[in-house]
Amino acid sequence: MKSSRNLDEMLSSPWVLWVISVATAVALWFYVMKAENDDYVTRSFSCPLEYRSLDPQATLRNRVSEVDIEIRGPEADILRLDYNAVACFVDARSLAPGIRYTQDVRVNLPPNVTLVSCVPSQVVLDLVRQVVRLVPVEVVLPQDIPDGHYLEGVEVIPREVGIRGTERDIAKVGSLRAMPTAEELQSGKELLLPVKFAQSEPFDDTVVLEPPQVRVRGSLVRGLPRKRVPVNVRLSSQPQGDYEIGSVLTEPSEVQLEGPQEQLDRILAIDTETVDISLISTDQVVVAPLRLPDAEAISFTGASSVRLSLHLSEIKAVKRLAGVPILTRRGSGSRHWAVTPPSAAVTVEGRPSRIAAASPESIGLEAYVDLSNIFMTPIVLPVRAETVSDDFNVIKIEPATVTVTAADGPAGSAGPTGW
Repeated sequence: MKSSRNLDEMLSSPWVLWVISVATAVALWFYVMKAENDDYVTRSFSCPLEYRSLDPQATLRNRVSEVDIEIRGPEADILRLDYNAVACFVDARSLAPGIRYTQDVRVNLPPNVTLVSCVPSQVVLDLVRQVVRLVPVEVVLPQDIPDGHYLEGVEVIPREVGIRGTERDIAKVGSLRAMPTAEELQSGKELLLPVKFAQSEPFDDTVVLEPPQVRVRGSLVRGLPRKRVPVNVRLSSQPQGDYEIGSVLTEPSEVQLEGPQEQLDRILAIDTETVDISLISTDQVVVAPLRLPDAEAISFTGASSVRLSLHLSEIKAVKRLAGVPILTRRGSGSRHWAVTPPSAAVTVEGRPSRIAAASPESIGLEAYVDLSNIFMTPIVLPVRAETVSDDFNVIKIEPATVTVTAADGPAGSAGPTGW
């Protein structure tokens, strides 16, 4: 009886009950975890990292291209998982170039799948502004072209290629080149060639060519190399009278030269002999000989002169004529008028040979106000002006308006009048 009573007291002790409760909880936890582990699995893989809402004029320096993630979910869902449905991205909205940002990596997962870890969970965004510059593509000939041959009819499509990168990197680009081999040129076919940089030093960031390839057409022919260059017209003096050269049309505008390639490369244009135009007073066509460049082996393959169509334009000069009386026209014959101010300064335009001696009287200049249908005064009216001579044009009147009032007294006493 005593042992039975001791056992009852021990079982009813709070400490014994606590131990039993903890043991039961641990057993249940292990049971639940075992059940969950039987149905849930984890997977680890690399996911491409997207940069959303990135400024199209900016590029990322030291770009992180992918992250390692671990996910967990029901085994059936994980087995059917389309990994394209998992998206890892950084929101780059409103981020300005020239500043470094630390942004969280966000992960979009399908239903019933949870994220265990993402490495790295944050990335540093170092944005730099991109620019695009168009640069012509040069065709660089190989050294092993057969003697006595040269490349004729060279055409590059497109002629210019865009370089996209930072301003600092683009400044390092000296030229863009397409470099065919002698064997490719001898085939006579159109070539698709990669564009290569000629740069002063290595780039700091990624530099992209748009497009990265060009089409090159040309054929190897026997003979001396040829080159077409523009014609530069040389004129001296000025035309006679009140004229100047308005335009010069050169025919042909380009000429073809023949000679060693290294000498042709140094020639950018061909000058005409100097043409004296001091005796020209009308449009004329003249023949101007071309000047051979300072190179021993260079020659013209065609005509050695060009036709110049010289078109003249009239020179205009201006003169300000002050103190021109302001007349009144079409006013009521029974009234007298006062004009304030009574005179104006009129600027006229004409030929230089006549403008120097121009005066209001010599060119028949009149300034006036039109009083047609004027019944109440004072009134502000615009000042008008005209000349008898067609060689002059009125371009400015000062003041542009005057005040006209009805005045007492005999006709003409209040100010100048007209018809």
